[in-house]
Amino acid sequence: MKFINLTDGVKSDSSELAREYRSSHSYGVTVVGNENLFVKKGLKIYYISYKDADRIFRRVRRVNAMMCCENGELEIEYLVVSAEGRELIEIQLPGQKAARMMMEELKGSVGGVEFTAPVNG
Repeated sequence: MKFINLTDGVKSDSSELAREYRSSHSYGVTVVGNENLFVKKGLKIYYISYKDADRIFRRVRRVNAMMCCENGELEIEYLVVSAEGRELIEIQLPGQKAARMMMEELKGSVGGVEFTAPVNG
């Protein structure tokens, strides 16, 4: 299994990463490990160590949707990971409930990372 580091793009086939990936909890394409966050994109698996990330937060986007009898809005949940002051990846999550559960799991097990969106000045 090949893993690609989000911060520098270096590929790795580490057995430790593979073991952590297989034993971790999945929320759609996002996998929450003990030391790393994994993201499945097609046939590739990206990862970032929690110690390299400085901010992990949810972003909600409202999207107009045509319903059978009228227009409506859908809220799409995303997980955003940033390091060194820049956003590395934005991942669509399977829904609001999964997003809340994943953030609670991350907040309970990851230290040294901010879990709030940056304030736009």
